[in-house]
Amino acid sequence: MKIPLLRPALLSIALLTASIAQSHAQAPLIPKGWLKAEALEAVQTPLQKQLDTGIAMLETAWDMATVKDAQLFIVYVSLMEKLPEPERAALRKEQEAWLKKREKAAAKADDGEGGQIGHLQSATEHQEWSEKRIAELKKRLTKH
Repeated sequence: MKIPLLRPALLSIALLTASIAQSHAQAPLIPKGWLKAEALEAVQTPLQKQLDTGIAMLETAWDMATVKDAQLFIVYVSLMEKLPEPERAALRKEQEAWLKKREKAAAKADDGEGGQIGHLQSATEHQEWSEKRIAELKKRLTKH
């Protein structure tokens, strides 16, 4: 079973959530009981099976990276909701810088020779950076 590419839908959700955040700075961005980062595990498990078996590996690797990015976004927004405005601004700046570093690291991971292996390495690097950032932000979230 091939899972369709998730990137466009998840990016749309991210943009919509970000625009809502701009208009409702103090209101909670994610309603209680709606979506938690862990809910994406239902998507993640079949993707991991595809990676393990080599089915459409490159597309699946980027789908998995997109799922991790969505999980990261949810944790980021959850933390933003708990912070006062000065700390929100600092976190926003920090996250923007981190996103640029992640993109550079993912591009560097591509061996530059083109082909599937380099793109797969790039997707894997992107995913690993996101996993580390999720852990960092979750740790900070538990302190608030």
